[in-house]
Amino acid sequence: MTRKQVSVSCPMDCYDLCRFTATVENNRIVNLKADKNHPVTKGFSCKKGSQLVERMNHPHRIRSPLIKKEGEFVNIGYDEVLGIIADRLVSIKNRYGPEAVLNYSGDGYGGVKNRIQTIFFNCFGGASSGEGSLCWGAGMAAQQYDFGSVKGHFPDDVLNAKTVLVWGRNPKFTNLHLYRLLLQAEASGSSIIVIDPLETETAKAFGRHIRPRPSTDGALALAMANWIIENNCHNRPFVEKHVVGFHRFKEYASAFTPARAEEITGVPGDTIRKLARQYAEAAPGCIYIGYGLQRYRNGGNTIRCIDALGAITGNIGRKGGGVNYAAKSLAAYLSGVEQESRTHAEKRRTFLLGRLGEFLQGTDDPPVKAVFVAGSNPLTQSPDLENTVESFKQVDFKVVFDHFLTDTARQADIVLPAASVFEQDDLFVTSMYSPVLNVSQKAVEPPPGVMPEFDVYLALARRVGGLDMGFSTSGEYLRKSAQPLLDRLGVDFESLASGYPRIEQDAIAWQEGRFETPSGKIELYSERAGEDGLSFLPSFLEPESGTTKLPLRLLTCHTLESMHSQGFAFNGDLPMVYINSKTAGQFGVDEQRTVLVRGEKQAITARLTIDDAVCDTTALIYQGWWHASGAVNFLTEPRISDMGGQAAYYDSFCAIEKTV
Repeated sequence: MTRKQVSVSCPMDCYDLCRFTATVENNRIVNLKADKNHPVTKGFSCKKGSQLVERMNHPHRIRSPLIKKEGEFVNIGYDEVLGIIADRLVSIKNRYGPEAVLNYSGDGYGGVKNRIQTIFFNCFGGASSGEGSLCWGAGMAAQQYDFGSVKGHFPDDVLNAKTVLVWGRNPKFTNLHLYRLLLQAEASGSSIIVIDPLETETAKAFGRHIRPRPSTDGALALAMANWIIENNCHNRPFVEKHVVGFHRFKEYASAFTPARAEEITGVPGDTIRKLARQYAEAAPGCIYIGYGLQRYRNGGNTIRCIDALGAITGNIGRKGGGVNYAAKSLAAYLSGVEQESRTHAEKRRTFLLGRLGEFLQGTDDPPVKAVFVAGSNPLTQSPDLENTVESFKQVDFKVVFDHFLTDTARQADIVLPAASVFEQDDLFVTSMYSPVLNVSQKAVEPPPGVMPEFDVYLALARRVGGLDMGFSTSGEYLRKSAQPLLDRLGVDFESLASGYPRIEQDAIAWQEGRFETPSGKIELYSERAGEDGLSFLPSFLEPESGTTKLPLRLLTCHTLESMHSQGFAFNGDLPMVYINSKTAGQFGVDEQRTVLVRGEKQAITARLTIDDAVCDTTALIYQGWWHASGAVNFLTEPRISDMGGQAAYYDSFCAIEKTV
C-alpha cells in the first residue's frame, strides 16, 4: 500500500480560496482536511469544498469524450474527436476568419491552467470573446476610477478596526473566513454593522443591521458623507494631501441630507446620522463591500459613493481601514503568458457577457459558426436565458468541457470531460479576498478516458498547423506563468509549494499613499470617468422600478449550498422563492404552496416561503438552479450597469401567481 499527503487548492470561484491536505492511498483520496497552517483556511472550510472528492467520484461524471449523433450522446476516442475539432476549426477560420469562433472561458475552475483555451485561440489568430462581467465588473471599474486599481487589506487586518461596515455582503454564506474574523473582532470590542436590504444570516449574527431599499445604497453613502463633512468630521490633512475633487464632491453631496436620504432609502435620518458619526469618529473604520449592490444599473456609481466615505475620513492606507471590494495582489503576476499570447490575436471581436444571446442572434459579419465553452455553464448563468438558449442552439458547432452534462453541455455537439483539481498540478490565486498563492499538487491520476483540458489544447495546437503557444508541457507553462511572481518574491519555483507565498508589502492597501490614478491621488472627481461618458463625480442614479404587471424586484443571491450552478447538479427539487408576509398578503398566497414566478418573458415554478428577512416589494430566489428544477435566469433581463459592463441582474422584476 502506498500512502502520501499532498496539498490541493479549492478550485472554485470563491473569496476564500481554501487549501486542503489530501491523504492518498493507491490512487484514491481517503481523507481531505482543510490546511490548518494556511493563513486564510486555518483548518476549516465550507461544505462546498468538502464535497469536492464526492464530485470527482460521482457516478454521473463524464469519463470519456462524447459526440452527439441523432440527438443522443455516444462515446468517441480522443484521436477521432480531436481530428473532427481541428478540421472544423481550420475550415471555419479559412472561410470566415477566426472571429467566427466564440471562446467562452469562465472561472468555474480557478487555476492558472484555465487560461489555456484563451491562449489557444489567441494563438489561433483570435476569436470572439466576452468582455464586461457577470459577477463584479461595475465595482471593479468604480475602484479603478477612484484609486487606479483594486486592492484590499489582508484578511487579519479587520481585527485592527474599531468599526466595520459589512455593506451588501453575506460572509456567513459566501466568505466564511471573513465571518469568523468578524466574530473575533466583535468579541474584542469592534462594532460590526451590516448594511443590507435583506436580513441575511450575517445580519442576524451581529447587533446592528441597517436596511436600505435595494439600489439606494449610493444615496445612503452620500448622506453619510454630507453629514461627516458638514460636522467637520472629515480628515482634512488626508484630503488635502491625497484626494482630488473634494470641494466638487462636497457640493454635490450637500443635496443628500439625512432627511432626503430617508425618503430615498427608507433608513431613518437619525440612524444615518449615528452611522456617519460612528464611522467617522470610531476609527479606524473599514468597509467590506459585496458584489450584490453593484448588480444594478447604478451599481458602479454606488461603489464610488462608498469609496468616497473611505477617502474623506482618511480610512485609506491605514491599519484597520480600507474599502475592501476585491484584492488584486497576486493575479497580475500570473497573467503574463496570456497577455503575451494576445499579440497573435490579429482578429479579435468582443461582446458583453451579459448579452450573450443578443450577440449570437445578431452578429453576422462573420456569423458565429462555433462555440467553445470551458469552466462555465452560461445556459444557466446568463441573463435572458430564453433568448440565450435558443441562440446557442442555432450555432453550427458547439464544444463544451465539463465534469457533468450541464444545461450547456446538453446543447453541445461534442462534450469533453474536464479534469478534477485532484488530477493535475496547478497554481491558484484569487483577486477577491485571499492574498495567498495556493500551489496545488496532483493527488491522483485521472480516469483512463479523461484528458485534462490543458493537454487537449496542446494536442489541438499541433493538429491545426503547429501553433506555437510558447510552451510544450504543463510544467513549462506553470514555471513560465509563475516567473514574474518568483522575481517579485525573490524565490525559486520549487520553494513555492513549501510555504504560503504572498506579497507582504500589500498587507495594507495604499499604505504608501501613492495611487494608480493619473493624478497619483484618490480621484473623487475623475477625468477618466468623464471621458468614458460617465459622471465625473460619484453620483446617485435613481433606481429602476417595477410595473403594475411585474411589481416585485427579483434578487438572485448566492446560496450557502453551492458555487453558482455547481451544487444543484443532482437536485431535482423546485427552487424556493422567498417573500415577506406583507407581500404574500398582497398576492394572496400561503406558505409552502407551489407558485409561478413570472418575469418579462417566462415563468418558473417555485415553492413559496414567507420570510420577513426579505424587504417589501421584493422576491428572493437563490441563483444556480438548473433547467430541470427551474433556472432563475429565465426571469432576468440583459440589462447592463452604468460602468464595467456588469450584468444588472437585480434590475429584473417579477410577479407571483397562484397555480391551479
